[in-house]
Amino acid sequence: MSAKATGIAAFAKGRTDIHRVSPLKLFIKPNWNTRDESPELEAHIDMLAQSIAEIGVKEPISVRLEDGKLWVINGHCRTLATLRAIEHYKAEIKTVPVIAEDRYANEADLVLQQIVRNSGKPLTTMEQAKVFKKLLDMGWQQAEISKKVGMSNGRISQILDLLTMPPLVQAAVIAGALSASLAQQTVKAAETPQAASQAITGAVAAAKSERRKVRPADLGGGTANLKTVLRDAFEDSDIDCSEEIIAQGIVSIDMPVETWNRIRKLLEL
Repeated sequence: MSAKATGIAAFAKGRTDIHRVSPLKLFIKPNWNTRDESPELEAHIDMLAQSIAEIGVKEPISVRLEDGKLWVINGHCRTLATLRAIEHYKAEIKTVPVIAEDRYANEADLVLQQIVRNSGKPLTTMEQAKVFKKLLDMGWQQAEISKKVGMSNGRISQILDLLTMPPLVQAAVIAGALSASLAQQTVKAAETPQAASQAITGAVAAAKSERRKVRPADLGGGTANLKTVLRDAFEDSDIDCSEEIIAQGIVSIDMPVETWNRIRKLLEL
């Protein structure tokens, strides 16, 4: 006769086993993670590495067993940060918590989870566009994506439009030089894609000399409205909405000072 479950186990339905494995046994598939390399991502991973060096990995990394190897499905930043904590911060981390993904989930389901289960640094708008494009290439309909991620069909179309922008403009957005929404507005207003690229390249250079992001006024857009500024603010910010943070009844937002000051000015605070 099996022992009667106690504690949380007495309330659980099914199994949610968390295992501990060596971080050196985790593998990352090339081109699987949708994250764009950027200074913001680099800073985020380094911040995580310092935290992990002090307190370890608290949230399990999702993995899938294939061909005898553990492949990371969700938690790429945590994985890279753990390895950095070991290498650069000399942390003695022997194991990290991992949880197995549903063995029956197909590849499209796992790609979608990069958005719907993201519990660390939220994907940028450009990164979301790449996830949506992957799903479309796998045969999904846009209406299906809309239903799964809880976005309107129109908003998904707007996000996908980012992938049609000139390469130089995309690179500027990925580098964090200007917001995705401002880039889209500029491309739409320009007579040609080349004209948009030239305008944005010049604005990026001018803003960089002042150590700030491109503003609408730099591109002849005048004063932005509150909705635009708030949308840009969320694109600029690091938002911690992990389960641990939400359990405390809060959401942690790290926002650039310049962005915060723009919001305060518009609200006349």
